[in-house]
Amino acid sequence: MNKNLRQYIYIISSAIILLSTAACKNTSETKLVYNDNDTIKQAVKEKEQSITWTQELEKERLSQTINRNSIELGLEVPYSKEIFKISKTNQEPVYPELDDFGSLDTRNIRPSIKDKMNNFCSCLSSENHSGADAYFSRKYIFNYVFFIKDLEEGWKNNFEENYPAKIDTDGLFTKWTFGEPFIGSEIMQIPVRFYTTCGIIDVTVFLNSSGNNEFYQITINRWKKV
Repeated sequence: MNKNLRQYIYIISSAIILLSTAACKNTSETKLVYNDNDTIKQAVKEKEQSITWTQELEKERLSQTINRNSIELGLEVPYSKEIFKISKTNQEPVYPELDDFGSLDTRNIRPSIKDKMNNFCSCLSSENHSGADAYFSRKYIFNYVFFIKDLEEGWKNNFEENYPAKIDTDGLFTKWTFGEPFIGSEIMQIPVRFYTTCGIIDVTVFLNSSGNNEFYQITINRWKKV
């Protein structure tokens, strides 16, 4: 075997050895990566199988725009006072209330009746209650007389002060307010709260619901000293 042939065989042999070594190395690394991936996949699979998943509730809600006007109550939601307050179909004005007096919702008092009540209260607050008796039906004027007597006598008993001997231009009452009325087919009851420097007086005025709305009764319901 000549020298050139030996060199050629040596080169070929060296190349085969290098290729074999590289092939073995790549095969080993590939097998290792495969084993790692297989282990991770198996762990994830086992973890997934150990978890109990539930279906989402009302999944369509996630893609909806929710606002106050789009809220609808389901059939399974019990209707209550709280639900009534937020229901868009039952949203009405909320009027304040006074302790021991009631609601201040006077929407059902006609403007003409309210004007008449204000004029009566103004007369009642003036010196000698001038002109207040004119609002009463002549048939029931005695009820007005009894009311004035109860007012003047009750002042001392409830406010522990003498009834004013003279009423100045500011009037007997500093102000008054009307409450929610009761309106029937024949009568109308309107609560009134009078404020004085001594306290408050709650009364109820009874009027005819028809005709000229004459007064026929007025009663004192409550005194409160301040």
